[in-house]
Amino acid sequence: MTPKSPLFQRGFSRALGVPVLVALAALPLAAEEVSVQEAAKYLLILAASAGSEGRVACKELDMVFQLKKQEISVDAKANVAWAFTPAQTKFYLGERKLVVCSSRKLFADGGAIAFERVNGRLTVFYHPANLEKSGIHLPESFLRAAVKA
Repeated sequence: MTPKSPLFQRGFSRALGVPVLVALAALPLAAEEVSVQEAAKYLLILAASAGSEGRVACKELDMVFQLKKQEISVDAKANVAWAFTPAQTKFYLGERKLVVCSSRKLFADGGAIAFERVNGRLTVFYHPANLEKSGIHLPESFLRAAVKA
């Protein structure tokens, strides 16, 4: 067997390297859930933007505690709701609330907004169709700062 030339070896590694880089670039970014404490702070801002200042519908006990700590009242009649499970998401969507979720995974169940930490940075995602279903209109400045899912 004849030894391979260095040019062949470099060409082979280059040819193999490009598809690997393309495959890595196509991988989704690693997303983590935002802590309940941090989500409560952003929920306050979002509720004010949605016309539900100081009020959020919520059934998740950890979030209820954090909302009360932030002096946000937990009100079942609020326009904005925090959902942690698919069942909560579907329930609040049925009531035409702006459903804010702990994960984009809940967009499939009707979530409109999700707070996630992507590569260490807080990112707000929104689902346009679910946002429209809620009947709540958010300021254009908020939507420009968020990432469309």
